Amino acid sequence: MRISVSFVMNVNDRFKKAIDSQFSHLGRMATYLKPLSGTQEIRVIARRPEQLFELGDGHLHAEDPQLEFRVSEVATPSRGDEIHIDGRIYRIESEPRLDLHQLVWITESLPLIE
Repeated sequence: MRISVSFVMNVNDRFKKAIDSQFSHLGRMATYLKPLSGTQEIRVIARRPEQLFELGDGHLHAEDPQLEFRVSEVATPSRGDEIHIDGRIYRIESEPRLDLHQLVWITESLPLIE
C-alpha cells in the first residue's frame, strides 16, 4: 500500500492547525527565558498531572506542573530554562520531550519561590 506524499503533508498540516487552535483557545501568554539567549513571548498550556504515592498506611498526593508549548515557538528548550506565567516562575527540571506528532514540547517543571 502506497501513501502519497501530498496526503501525508495534508495530514501534518491538519495536525498543526489543530494544535495551533488548541493553544489559541487554551494557552496562556508566557515569557520563555533561555540563559544567554534572552527572552521571547510564547503560548503555554499548563497541566497538573496527579500522582498518588503510598507511604506506609497513608497516601501522598502530588502534583507536578507540566508545561506544554509549541515547537514552532521554541525550537530547542533545555533543562534549566525558565517560563514566566502570570507572575510565577517555573524552571524546566527534566529534558523536554516531544509529543506524538513532534509539534509540542512537554516539560516537567518546578515552581520557583521568589
